[in-house]
This record gives sequence, structure tokens and C-alpha cells, in this order.
Amino acid sequence: MAKLDKKIIITGGGSGGHAHTAISFAQYLENQFTNTNEQLLYIGGNLAMEGERGGKSIEQKLLEKTDLNYKIIRAGKLQRYFNFRTIVLILRAIGGLIDSLKIIKKEKPDLIFSTGGYVTVPVCIAGWILKIPVYIHEQTTSVGLANKISSKFAKKIFITFPDSKKHFNKKEVIQTGNLVKKELFRAKKTGETAKVIKKMKDEKKEAPIIYISGGSQGSHILNTTVREMMTYLVQYYQVILQTGDNKVFNDYDNILKDKQKLSKKVQNRFHPIKYVDPTEIGYIYKNCDLFVGRSGANTVYELGLFKKPCILIPIPWTRNNEQLTNAQLLEKLNLAKIIPEGELTPDKLFIEINKIFKEKKKIDDEKIEKIFTKDAKEKILDEIGL
Repeated sequence: MAKLDKKIIITGGGSGGHAHTAISFAQYLENQFTNTNEQLLYIGGNLAMEGERGGKSIEQKLLEKTDLNYKIIRAGKLQRYFNFRTIVLILRAIGGLIDSLKIIKKEKPDLIFSTGGYVTVPVCIAGWILKIPVYIHEQTTSVGLANKISSKFAKKIFITFPDSKKHFNKKEVIQTGNLVKKELFRAKKTGETAKVIKKMKDEKKEAPIIYISGGSQGSHILNTTVREMMTYLVQYYQVILQTGDNKVFNDYDNILKDKQKLSKKVQNRFHPIKYVDPTEIGYIYKNCDLFVGRSGANTVYELGLFKKPCILIPIPWTRNNEQLTNAQLLEKLNLAKIIPEGELTPDKLFIEINKIFKEKKKIDDEKIEKIFTKDAKEKILDEIGL
């Protein structure tokens, strides 16, 4: 392998989508070059999920499981409403800019690569102030506020979907596709969830496998809905439910207790898990018959790559309703059924699940493969001179 001749700072966080994308790119560089330990640094934030006091940010949790070098800065964000916390978050963002300036001055990187999220804005601004080239990647069909701000300081903007181009007033906008995790198509078959799937496969003809996920942090609304329909869902299907580990609602513990109340005959048909190991997600996608969950950019892209039928419940409060826009892309390709969160009930979800298996829609493989490509990393390396 060749040596990496440029020092690179990678940043992304605030949500699992941004963090997973950034970490995926960093790990790809590790596999392509020999000296990334000296040449690569990840900058993440320390803002935990709202309601979790003293918790860690999603990128902190993910980075601790890697061998990447990283530094954590203060992180803040803009809220749609004003209260005391708004002031605190703005002050934290200013602190993050100071932290970023100190780190970049010390590290002297050749370029900064950002995948979005509120933690990245001060990093990109600091890079621009210090005359470091900034490159950003946008995963969604719409564009988040962080990348809208950061784009003003970027040399080039990489986008996943063609529709995103209209949101950037720049000439250097390049469609590359999304940065999928390297494990996606080389998934391990020995982890906890993979072992469960191996057992489920024996019963797959009688009871199809459904993978349900509210995103890396989980969804209390989705967890509650599945919890209420658990007893009759497992009569017909096998379920893997990724709950997240929210300490406010304790969904995982409550669902686990409910599982114990199921009859012994169907208990093995329901498998709750806090997080899915990144090395197992490809194996889950490959073997599940249906996905139910949120429509974050990375999830939608992965579903497109696997051409997986899905029922999507977009988060309604995302900026520009980006999750709905993401979901509509798969809907147009006959892969998705959308249920607005306000219409989500156990009965409604159960009816739509049954419909998916009864009414198998035809899909255009060629059209899907044209949109959901696998070579984004190679395109980006070429564009940033590596």
C-alpha cells in the first residue's frame, strides 16, 4: 500500500448518519494507505442525546470502538425555538470554534473532509479562517442547515443524489453517491445478531424476517408501537428490533421484559437489540425480508443498494422534512411504503406489513443500480487529489 502524502482532518457527527459516513471514509483510508495513524485525525463533538445528562455523543460512542485517532470539541447547535438552552448551545458552538482553531493550528492539515452535522460547522469555519481547503459530503436528498452553512466555506461539495445540487449555489458540486460502510458487503456471520438470523432462516418460509430500526439512537414511538403489537406480530413473523439505548425511556429493558411474557413457542421469533454491530448490518439486510423504520440518508441508501422492500416512518421534525424526501425516493422506485408518524398505530403497521408480502411490486433493477452506486469513495479520493 502507498503512503498517505496529505494530512487529513475528518469530521461528522450529531447523528448516526453523519458519524457513520465519516467513520466509513476514515476506515476506507486506513485500508488504502499505510501511515494513516500519523496522517488522519477525526474531530467529533461532545453533545449527548437530549435528556441524557453526562452522556456521550453518538460519534464518541462509535469512535471508541475504532482504532482511529480523534479529538472531541465542544458542540452546540441552532434550535428552532428560543429558551435558556438555546443560549447554552450557541455558547458551546462558539467554544467549538475556539477548540477547532486550536486543533487545526497544531495539526496543520492539508485538507478537511466533512460529512455534516452541527459539530462540523465550527471545524469548517476554522479551516476556512486558517486557509485549509474544506470538502463536504451531503448524504440526504435535501440539505441540512449545517452543510448549508459549511458549503459557504467549501472548495468542493460532494452529493449523494442529483436533486441535492439545487440546494448549493456553487459550481463545484459533484455527484458521487453515498459513502457506504466497508462492512456492508463483507458482513460477519458470527456476531450475536447474525447467530439469531441463522436460526431464524430455518423458519423463514413460515415466518418471514422483519428488521425494525429507529436509527442508531432508536425511536421511542416506533419501539412503543412494536411493543404493543408484539404478541400478534410474532404469530406470523420473526422480528429483529433495534431499540437504541435511551436512558430516559428504557425501551430495551421494557421490551425485553415483554418478550419473556410471550409463549415459549414464539419467544425465539422476537430479538430486541440495543445496537447492531456495523460488521453485521449487511448480513441482516441480506437475510431480512422487510425493513421497517426511519428514513435517514444512510438507511435509505443501504436499502437501495440491497433493493430491500421497506415501510418507512420519516421523522417529521427534520429540517426541510429531509427524511420524507429520502423516503419518497424509494417510494418512486416501488421499494417503499410511507406511513406518516401521525398515522402510525399498531393496527396500521400490521396491515401494511401484510400488504407488502401479499402485493409484491415489480422494481426496475437498472434504474435502482444507477442511483445507488458503490464507488463514492474512489470518486472522492480522485477529486481531493489522492
